[in-house]
Amino acid sequence: MPPRPVAVAILLYWAVAVSYLIRRDVLPEMGFLRPPDLRTIARAEEHAGPVRWSVEVIDDPKVPENRRPVGEAFTQSSREPDGRVTISGTVWFDTGRLLKGTPLASRAEDRIEVRSRSGVDPSGDLRSFVATVHSPPGSDALLKISGRVRGRVLEITTQGPLPMLNQTRTLPYEPRSLVQNALGPFDRLPGLQVGQRWESRVVSPLTGRVETVHVEVPERTTIHWDRSPVPVFVVVTHMTPLSARTWVRRDGLVLRQEVPFPLVKLVLERQPDRIPAPHAEVPGR
Repeated sequence: MPPRPVAVAILLYWAVAVSYLIRRDVLPEMGFLRPPDLRTIARAEEHAGPVRWSVEVIDDPKVPENRRPVGEAFTQSSREPDGRVTISGTVWFDTGRLLKGTPLASRAEDRIEVRSRSGVDPSGDLRSFVATVHSPPGSDALLKISGRVRGRVLEITTQGPLPMLNQTRTLPYEPRSLVQNALGPFDRLPGLQVGQRWESRVVSPLTGRVETVHVEVPERTTIHWDRSPVPVFVVVTHMTPLSARTWVRRDGLVLRQEVPFPLVKLVLERQPDRIPAPHAEVPGR
């Protein structure tokens, strides 16, 4: 029989270990740990300054750490006096550099710019979103996709140069559920735990497509970011026919995100230094 202090220490260690295992393996499976929603994300992002991202391409999937820069992205959030939070972003890339080495490679380097903005109300529900595509930057929008929540319905309108792109459709909307721009990463995903699963919607501003996707947190790992190893959660988004991963630091900070893109492996890498983002208005505001 061990001395009383040792027995107490062993009991406390056992209690902590069991609590950790239940939280990690049991509660997510039973649905007791809520996945991230727009309210928690908006509350985290309203205190965040502008963030710069490097848009990069992986030429060889066997060497994913060797990435080639093809553009930049900027995201930022702001809180309005009535409690609403606006999440906005701008991303640009050169098509020639992006498609280098693919069947669509071209010597021309046309720049494409995508601007986006989402409004979240104080309760954490999506109010509206808009995303526009411009080429060259500053020109009139080539494609515009916008959405507005009316009760439990999300109404989405697409406007483009082809008749098939001009349409309006409605989808059911669950309170606080995520609607994400494929080219506009969230700055933060707080409250992650291994084993969480949820559904989300991903909007592609380049095609106007809106897809319901299944998201899960299968594991933790360590990546190199800002020249240091960083423990992260791996978030996997299952799409058709692709899947994409997001690497999130344990405090909820998004460090890296794969972007589903035909022919190339596209990655948005968070840059450590915050800098002022360009003040660009989205047409149709």
